[in-house]
Amino acid sequence: MDVLPNNSSCLSCLQLYHACSFKRCCFFFLVVLLAMAMAVGIAILIILFVLKPQLPGFSLQTMSLESYKLEVFSASTLFISSVISLTLKAQNPNKVGLSFSPSRLDILHQGLPLGEMHVHGFYLPAQSYNVLVKTQVLFPCVNASQIISEVSRERLIQMRLIGDIGAHVQVFHITLPKIKVFLDCNINVDYEELTFNDELFAMAVAEHAKAPFPANFQTFSKNCSVTFLI
Repeated sequence: MDVLPNNSSCLSCLQLYHACSFKRCCFFFLVVLLAMAMAVGIAILIILFVLKPQLPGFSLQTMSLESYKLEVFSASTLFISSVISLTLKAQNPNKVGLSFSPSRLDILHQGLPLGEMHVHGFYLPAQSYNVLVKTQVLFPCVNASQIISEVSRERLIQMRLIGDIGAHVQVFHITLPKIKVFLDCNINVDYEELTFNDELFAMAVAEHAKAPFPANFQTFSKNCSVTFLI
């Protein structure tokens, strides 16, 4: 008659043991996660305070109009779609290498989508000052009549470039975990200074021709901010 109470006691002990084991596993897992977070935080602090990182710099090197298409609606509204290739010169003054993933940035005008910029993945070696980066800007359908009306009142065309960019920091041939930054640039284009080469007009008869823009890059000004995303 004493068998059943003994079995019940053993079963209760086993359940209590398994419950304690599960709590210990959860506690151990939590400790491991906290240790990993502390290790990553210490690594970031070392990079910030010892290496003193700086933001890489970019300047416009070359720009060419790859293709365009004009469409007229209602006999007064002109729409243009175009593809523009940009070559940027990148500078990395840091003591560590930086690699960037391919990204797509949105171009806004008065808060509305105007086009997008496609940036190929690229790598900036430590303390490099002459790395060329290829990008492509797509304007699928732009109301050229509206923009011309605006620049007739103001000489500046104001645009905004925003988007997420993935990056890796390379220290002593070790690639650190990927970080993501949010880029926000205000870009002003001086329309009166923006003149086209005669080759631009030749594209009317040569569909796949390329028209280089003039090398007066003081026409463009930018003000960018970077936010690190978690």
